[in-house]
Amino acid sequence: MEIRPLRHDEVGRLVDDLWLPFAEEMAEIDSYNELAEDARDHAFSYKRERVQDDDVATFVAVAGEEFAGYVEGEYRTPPPVFARGPEVYVEGVYVRPEYRRKGLADDLMDRVEDWAVERRCRRVSLDVNAANETAQKLSEDREYSVKRHRMVRELP
Repeated sequence: MEIRPLRHDEVGRLVDDLWLPFAEEMAEIDSYNELAEDARDHAFSYKRERVQDDDVATFVAVAGEEFAGYVEGEYRTPPPVFARGPEVYVEGVYVRPEYRRKGLADDLMDRVEDWAVERRCRRVSLDVNAANETAQKLSEDREYSVKRHRMVRELP
């Protein structure tokens, strides 16, 4: 399977074949991730902007003619009060169900981590939904450690 950068003309495929199913799975896991009615349109615009941003890298896993998965990383620098240096934040990683349990998520993470090294980053960070045990296990197996917990309170 080939893992390569997403091309500009593939943004629609990414959104329809990978991002939307990923977002829908996350919404099923936790209603906090519920999608807006026009989520697809906004996702298309957002991803189209990001594919043109030099500080964002989206890599797709291609099996034959179809997308099997993707990972997206964003280069970030912390406020100057911190000594931790730049990092790559993983915006999302997703593998279609029929390609799971074959090491593809690890391959995608390897690719975004390699990109982080190319950018001279000292670390990679990500957020994992509290109810997404599969993603938590993947992260732990890859020796990611918890540095903070995001707490959310719904207001009346």
